[in-house]
Amino acid sequence: MKVKRFFAATMQEALKLVRDEMGADAVILSSKKIDDGVEIVTALDYDEEQAKAELSVSASQSAPTPGQLASMKAEKHLALLREMERSKERITAVRKRRDEELEDQQDAEATACWADQETIESRPRQKVKTESLSDKRIQQEEPVASASAAQMAEMKSELSNLRELIKQQLQDTARKTSAVHQKLQHRLDSMGMERQWATSMLDAVTHEKDIHQAWRQVLGRIAHGLSVTEQCILEQGGRVALVGATGAGKTTTIGKLATRFVMANGAEDIALVTTDRYRIAAHEQLRVFGRILDIPVHVVDEQNSLQSILVKLKDKKLVLIDTAGLNHQDGNWKVQNEEIMRCQLDIKSFLVIPATTQPQIMKASCRSYHELGLKGCIVTKIDEALSLGEVISFLAHEKLPLAYIADGQKIPDDIHVATAPAIVSRAVKLMQSVVGEENGKSAHATELTPGYEVSA
Repeated sequence: MKVKRFFAATMQEALKLVRDEMGADAVILSSKKIDDGVEIVTALDYDEEQAKAELSVSASQSAPTPGQLASMKAEKHLALLREMERSKERITAVRKRRDEELEDQQDAEATACWADQETIESRPRQKVKTESLSDKRIQQEEPVASASAAQMAEMKSELSNLRELIKQQLQDTARKTSAVHQKLQHRLDSMGMERQWATSMLDAVTHEKDIHQAWRQVLGRIAHGLSVTEQCILEQGGRVALVGATGAGKTTTIGKLATRFVMANGAEDIALVTTDRYRIAAHEQLRVFGRILDIPVHVVDEQNSLQSILVKLKDKKLVLIDTAGLNHQDGNWKVQNEEIMRCQLDIKSFLVIPATTQPQIMKASCRSYHELGLKGCIVTKIDEALSLGEVISFLAHEKLPLAYIADGQKIPDDIHVATAPAIVSRAVKLMQSVVGEENGKSAHATELTPGYEVSA
C-alpha cells in the first residue's frame, strides 16, 4: 500500500494533485486544515486487513490508561477505515454506472450517492451514544465525547472530499460524452436522418468518448436497421408490378430490369404489361423498350383485363407490370389497386420511390399502395439527391425491404441490387460532398461495425 501526503492552498487544488499523481483509485485517509492551506493523506492499493492488523498492534501496545478509551479509539479508527473502503467501492460503482446509464440520469445518481453518504455519517453517532451508557466509562465520558466529535468531523471532511471527487468525475464524463453526442447528431442531421430515429441510433453510444469508434457503431446500427429483399427480382422471376407516383421512374426501371434479363436469359421468357390507360401515349416508352429488346408489350384496357393478359403469359419466367402513377386523391387509384388485388395469379408489388422525394410524400405514397402487400422498395434518382437520410429513415420506419437502387438514366448500367451497407455508404459520401471537409475527414463511409463493411 502506497501512502502519501499532499499539501495545497485549497481543497480543490489538493484533490487535483491527488488525481493527477495517484489516479482515480486513490483512497483519501484523512484531511485537515493547516496554516498554509490543507493537508490530505491518501493511499493507493489500499488493504483493509493490513490496516486492521497495524491498528490492532498499535492498540495493544498503547498505554492502558484508560484502557476502555484506547479500545474505543481503535474501534473508531477501524470503523472509519471501513467507511473509507466502502466509499472507495462506491466510487468504483459510480464509474461503472456512468458507462451503462444515460447522461440525463447522472445527476440523479450523484444525488443518490450523496444521500447514501449522509446516512453513513449518522451511524457512528448512534454507536457512540450507546457505548457511552456503560458504567465503566462514565468517568471518561468527557474525553470520549471529545474524541468522537473529532473523529466525526474528520469523517465528514473525508466524505465531503469524496463527494466532490465523484461529482467532478461525473461532470468530466458528461462533458466528453455530450460533445461526442452533439458531433454525431450534427452528422446525422447533415445526412438528412429523421431526428427521432437518429436519436434512437445514438442511444447505444451515449457514453462512448471516442468519436471514431462511436461513429462506426452508429453507422453499423443504421445498416442493421435496414432490410433488403432476400432474392433479386431477375433471379426470382414471376409477375412483378412496379407502383408509385408519376415521375418516380417506374418505366425507366422496368427498361433497365428487362434489358438485364434479356442479356442474361434471352427474350423468350419475358413480357411487359402496362395498366396505364389514363394518359395519352402513356405506354409509348414501354413499347419502345419492347421493340428494342424484341419482347411483347401488352396493354390493359376495357377489352383486355389484367387477369386475362397474365393468364396468357403464365409460361413466361418474368412479367414486368408498369402501372399508372396515381395517388389516393385520384379516383382511378382505387380502381387500379382493386384490379391488381382481384387478379387470381400472384403479383409481387414493389414501391418505386425517388430519393429526392420529401419524407411526407414518401409516407403518403406508401399508404396509397400498402393494401397491395408491398414486397419491397426500389429507390431511384439517387444521383439527383442532396441527401439520403430521408429515404433511409423512411425505409427503416416502414420496415420496407430494399430491392434495388438506381442512380442514373443509363440502361441497364444505372441500377444495382441493394445492400444495407452500400446505401449507408452512399449516404455518408454524399454528406461529405455536401458538408465538406469538416465532416469528411472524420466520417469515413467505410467505418461500419464488423459484419457491415462497405466496399470501396
